Amino acid sequence: MIITKDILNQKVPKEMFPTRLDSATDLYTYTDKGLVLYNIKPTTWNVLYPFFQQHNKFTMNDFNIENKDITYKELIDLYNDIYTTKYEIEKGFNEEKRKQVLIEEFNETFGVNETTISKRLASHYELKYSKSQNVYTLYYLESYIANEVNNIDKLLNQKVYQQEFLSLKEYPIPKEINGVKLVDSLSLLNDPEKLNILKSNKIETIK
Repeated sequence: MIITKDILNQKVPKEMFPTRLDSATDLYTYTDKGLVLYNIKPTTWNVLYPFFQQHNKFTMNDFNIENKDITYKELIDLYNDIYTTKYEIEKGFNEEKRKQVLIEEFNETFGVNETTISKRLASHYELKYSKSQNVYTLYYLESYIANEVNNIDKLLNQKVYQQEFLSLKEYPIPKEINGVKLVDSLSLLNDPEKLNILKSNKIETIK
């Protein structure tokens, strides 16, 4: 579940207390064909995502909550304190560094270069249950928009991951493409402001 503003002051149910912290940085690529999405692990997750950083990210596997009456806001504040100390200060992954490693991983994965970021789309927190590990994880996700790739045709024809294109002409956006579900965080694009930001940063496939 995405932690929205309207539940920040509510208490986190004890059965949903996270014991893991995780993070991901997304790179949205919007083209004439639509928003490029990837089915990165079809045999396990089978969910469509924007490209997201998989290496050099922040994780913590032994997270423990002492306050048994914690609210969602307090939980986020606790996460932010740990994230700032362990990831940003101790490891040096400030926002510019995170953007840099995101672009480097994107370029290396798809064999492209000269990728640039134009906008920061959104950041949010999700509390999700992992069936494989039988734990709840609190995720921090931030999203950026690419506005240039040196070889967009190569990207659109890549074979690294199963790929789909999400048309942003429908509103609200659909929940699946060709029978494959979209990741929950894409519900953020039901916000007209965020949708317009993405649409205004389209990469043209025909020059």
